[in-house]
Amino acid sequence: MTPQDVRAPLESGMLLAANRTGPLLGVLVVFVCFLLGQLPPSVIGLAIAGGGATRMTFVLQAVFTVGFACTLGLLALWVRYREGRRFATVGFPGGLRPGAAGSQVARGAAVAAAMIALLVLVNVASGAATLSAPAWGSLVPVLILLAGFAVQGSTEEVLTRGFLVQAVAWRWGVWAAIVVQAMVFAFLHGANGDVSLFAVANLLIVAVMLGFWALAERGLWGVCAFHAVWNWGLANVAGGTVSNIEVTTSLTRFSPAEGANDLLTGGGFGLEGSAVATALLGIGAVVALVAWRRRASSGTADGRPAA
Repeated sequence: MTPQDVRAPLESGMLLAANRTGPLLGVLVVFVCFLLGQLPPSVIGLAIAGGGATRMTFVLQAVFTVGFACTLGLLALWVRYREGRRFATVGFPGGLRPGAAGSQVARGAAVAAAMIALLVLVNVASGAATLSAPAWGSLVPVLILLAGFAVQGSTEEVLTRGFLVQAVAWRWGVWAAIVVQAMVFAFLHGANGDVSLFAVANLLIVAVMLGFWALAERGLWGVCAFHAVWNWGLANVAGGTVSNIEVTTSLTRFSPAEGANDLLTGGGFGLEGSAVATALLGIGAVVALVAWRRRASSGTADGRPAA
């Protein structure tokens, strides 16, 4: 493997760095980039919202999108100037066959859309919730917000399934990398409020699923698409609560029925905190693990990337 080979397996990306970031420093870099990137927009957002409101207007969503873009920019600076490698090596490899990245994006979006449809269908069919008729007048702003979630979702994937997996895997192996990135991902989302046991479990499960998915595809295209469509679909299309955050701009409105079981609706955390999501994401995690094991079967026995 040459120093400029961007076609290497995802978990081997850190081996391309002139100055490699280790596991503990990697965790610190993720938190610093996240906090510094989010701090200015958070102050502005709270000023606009007039306090700690969890309802996100179109403007607030745009403001926080800028924060995620800043976070991504800070990490890019670290990768390029501290580690001395190209940003593409965190999970956007060159040398793919024509259309491969597009296929991965389409698959990620389709899987997210299918899971959301099942989550909503189970709730509506069981009487645990209702779904309003589409408000077509909101279609244009809803489509615009997909771009915002593409930035937000991709930033989180680059931080955790890209950079952090690489920072841990080259020293401790892939299995440790999956565990560490899942814990960091759950921690970053666990402060949103109304966090239940199922919510925490689902945060860990989806992180494991996306981790093995990224490893299986040797890149982040598919998981970035899944993450973007998952958040956008739940929030701005279905109009449900996402990680205890409710948006005001949506195509439809998902409304839990009074007294509905939180195991179905996810309670205040939203559908992501439901037992239905646990089942769907659990199946997804198993499928992703099997896909990665097939890819890794020709690699090293302990899952540690070969130098």
